Amino acid sequence: MSKKPTAPRRSAVKEAHHVLEDALRKAGGGRKGDQSRVHGEVARSLGVSPSMLYKWREPAERGSGQPNPLHRAARLIEVTGDTRIVDWLAAKAGGHFTPSEAEPAGAALDQAANALVREFGLLIAGVAEASADRRVTPEETQELRERWNSLRRRAEAFVRHCEKGGYGAEA
Repeated sequence: MSKKPTAPRRSAVKEAHHVLEDALRKAGGGRKGDQSRVHGEVARSLGVSPSMLYKWREPAERGSGQPNPLHRAARLIEVTGDTRIVDWLAAKAGGHFTPSEAEPAGAALDQAANALVREFGLLIAGVAEASADRRVTPEETQELRERWNSLRRRAEAFVRHCEKGGYGAEA
């Protein structure tokens, strides 16, 4: 049996100013000539000047002295300790925030992988059972949501550990 190739590692989280720069570029369809028009439209919709958008695209130490919206949101979460802010943002973007649990220890990774597969199977069985009568009650929906969120958190922790090279890495 041939050996699997090494998995590519996830890069670090981008700096906030790079994320904003990418978002503004994407808003303009990536066309260079449209950037000033797009900046003007985005700035007007946000109630800020186009120059403020350009400052938000700079590293914080070179910016306007005003934190960009991503830094502000991160600071708000840090100060309040409330991740519902992120969940709200994720919901507005069409998703869900999934905080990861502590990564499984190296020796427990095989058991963690098996547990994830087993729990996913149980979740699928729960979906089938809940929908067997062609009606899913609010209580069944809540139960499925809780099981799914728990599984997502644990799977995210497992995958993050793998991305760091912590699973099956040769010594």
